[in-house]
Amino acid sequence: MSQDQNRASVSPPNVSETDVLPIDSESESLDAIFRALSDHRRRCVCHYLAERDEPIHVDELAELLAASMTAKTRAVLTSAEIEKTRAELLQMHLPKLTEVGIVAHDADESVVRLTDSPGVTECLRAATSVDLQ
Repeated sequence: MSQDQNRASVSPPNVSETDVLPIDSESESLDAIFRALSDHRRRCVCHYLAERDEPIHVDELAELLAASMTAKTRAVLTSAEIEKTRAELLQMHLPKLTEVGIVAHDADESVVRLTDSPGVTECLRAATSVDLQ
């Protein structure tokens, strides 16, 4: 190993142990939440779910999301637009949100609900000011 490589692996002399922030499993969990919520469509799903006290049917969620993504009213959406959005929900967005514990998806009932997670609630609260202005 060269001296340059050896020097690169040593902390600078002005960095103490108290300067190093610990990484724990909660931080890694928060990272996963941020990654899942980095997609605007997934945040929209969460915003719609947050407005409801009860689970929402996947078909209605697909219609709401399709309207948001196309900037159309639900009345003028085509069945193709709704079906494309429904497929994206079922194949990409809901699995990702479920995997990190943001939503619960009951495939038998075809409904989705937001889970009770303080971290998610805080992230959505912060995103609301940007997403829903």
